[in-house]
Amino acid sequence: MPRARSDMRRIREVLRLRDEFGASQRQIADACRLPRSTVRDYLDRLRASGLRYADVLGWTDVELEERLFPPPVTSARPVPDWRHISRELSRRGVTLRLLWEEYLEVHPGGYRYTQFVQHFRAWQGAHAEPRLRREHRPGTAIEVDYAGMTLSVGLGAEARQAQVFVACLPYSGYVYAEATWTQQAEEWLASHVRLFDHLGGVPGKLVPDNLKVGVSHASFYDPAINPTYHDLARHYRTAVLPARVRRPRDKPSAENGVQQVERRVLAPLRDTPFATLDAANAALRDKLVALNAAPLSRRPQDTRAGLFAAEEKPTLRPLPPERFVPGTWARHKVPPDYHLALDGGVYSVPHTLVGKTVDVHSTAGVISVFLRGKRMACHVRRQDGATVTLDAHRPANHRAVARFTPDAIQADLAAIGPAAAVLFARILAGADHPEQAVRAGIGLIRLAATHGTDRLEQACQAALEANVGSYRYVQRWLAAPPATSADPAGAGEHANLRGPSYYH
Repeated sequence: MPRARSDMRRIREVLRLRDEFGASQRQIADACRLPRSTVRDYLDRLRASGLRYADVLGWTDVELEERLFPPPVTSARPVPDWRHISRELSRRGVTLRLLWEEYLEVHPGGYRYTQFVQHFRAWQGAHAEPRLRREHRPGTAIEVDYAGMTLSVGLGAEARQAQVFVACLPYSGYVYAEATWTQQAEEWLASHVRLFDHLGGVPGKLVPDNLKVGVSHASFYDPAINPTYHDLARHYRTAVLPARVRRPRDKPSAENGVQQVERRVLAPLRDTPFATLDAANAALRDKLVALNAAPLSRRPQDTRAGLFAAEEKPTLRPLPPERFVPGTWARHKVPPDYHLALDGGVYSVPHTLVGKTVDVHSTAGVISVFLRGKRMACHVRRQDGATVTLDAHRPANHRAVARFTPDAIQADLAAIGPAAAVLFARILAGADHPEQAVRAGIGLIRLAATHGTDRLEQACQAALEANVGSYRYVQRWLAAPPATSADPAGAGEHANLRGPSYYH
């Protein structure tokens, strides 16, 4: 491999020693600490150019280099579009060798692979994008992401690929990771809860990628945070500032943390069988302890764990008194029966919400219904398909219908009188369906409202004496005029009475 070219300062010194002191090649090589072959090459170039030391005093290094080292004659080989090559490399699965093979298909006499790579690296160096240097302060942020590698959990045919959640604190570089079955919202939120519990505090902001469980609409200026993720951030009194789309440099600590986890945690465990997810996470924790305890490359006297414990953990915000309970949000339009079917249960909402769109927040134990941010209903979550209806959610006429059960009607008629209660019991016993008896009972109660409770009790007594158990008998009895009873003492003396003497 050819020796790298010396800088122009040393070449100027070679020229000065030759012209002002008449030094030999050996003396110049010793003074400049250069190989004699290199000094010989420089002197040959200086003689060929005819330059003297006095001539180059006012020249810049670029001018001197162009004079002594003119660019080589360009090859007749076709030059690839390096910008296009760079863009293609960012696509998944694309490699330099693949791009070189495609280049050769179009230009069979083009560069061989080694030259292709060298020219591309040179182009990359000349077009390197400046990077903003970030100064991190303790406890101000934590960056989160999922690793590209997965972890096999389960034995034999039951093996599944578990996802690996990774978080990194930029200041100390402290890394946290855990395995979950999926990247769904509930597991994403639960991973954050366990992360904060592990850290013993909360950083000032969360920096996630733009995955849908975290960010509903990606925008640098006004991102729409997923409602459940926003609830978690408010619960822990932190903020969510997602990275820009396809800008991994916005969260370099998470990218580096993922790389460290893949290389130093997941790769060593790639052939280890895990029967359960708990066993896999136990192995992850052991590897992470070793990773966080390893000396840092730029500061060998420090470790990630040491910096976190000494400088970063004291700056974290305290955890809230209660853990966050992960849940999901969904939108539903309230049907005419003012009940929502949600995840294995049916729940009532106020009847005034019929036809309106409401937000439903579901956790493992509670179903909450909101209208424009105001809680309108709350139920204990059911998994058995049961229907839960609160009486307050019904309109007045539905409440009236709902309260007419056989037991309730029996109690109302018992308050009217014993005959009414016994009659309803006979009607209920003889009905083909309880609802038939309920309707008859409702009719008896309404007759009491029309004719009075005393008259209804008399009518029910008459029905029992006649051994008739029906609502219609009572109704007809009440509709008939009341019968008059004879005076046992007689009518008394009266001018219109003939008397017994009339007949004798």
